[in-house]
Amino acid sequence: MNVNSNIKYDGYFKITALTPDGTPCGIWLLKNQLTIINQTMRTQMLLGTYQGGTDILEIKYIAFGLGSTPATINDTELESEIYRKQITQISQPTAGSVQTIVQLGTNECNYNIREIGIFCGPDATEATNTGTLLSRVTVNIQKNTNMVLNIVRTDICNIGG
Repeated sequence: MNVNSNIKYDGYFKITALTPDGTPCGIWLLKNQLTIINQTMRTQMLLGTYQGGTDILEIKYIAFGLGSTPATINDTELESEIYRKQITQISQPTAGSVQTIVQLGTNECNYNIREIGIFCGPDATEATNTGTLLSRVTVNIQKNTNMVLNIVRTDICNIGG
């Protein structure tokens, strides 16, 4: 019996900047900060003590902001949310992983993006600061009308010794 087994949850972003004709002009690979909601809700679900709906961790929106304060486990919203977009695609590419994809077109979110957050749950809507912040990352991406951003976020549950 392996008494050293661990379960670990991680989240990663791969952000690719493209010119309007599809030429790559930047790539960012970022490990994001998962919030305390991951630990709290998943623990309650495993214990059978969770009282909320089954959709509490359903990923719905990716939000972008101007805040530059480093992400922490206790974050509950973005520091300065300015734009939000419903996810384009969600899939399970491998066992224990979930990918969330959004694309920002040339006319979307043309700001100096400093933070990105993933929002989930039944209260997440297109309105600013709605839903539960699942994860947050700080970035420095100057988005403009000459750029498309492809954003792929991967959640991974690793089980091992």
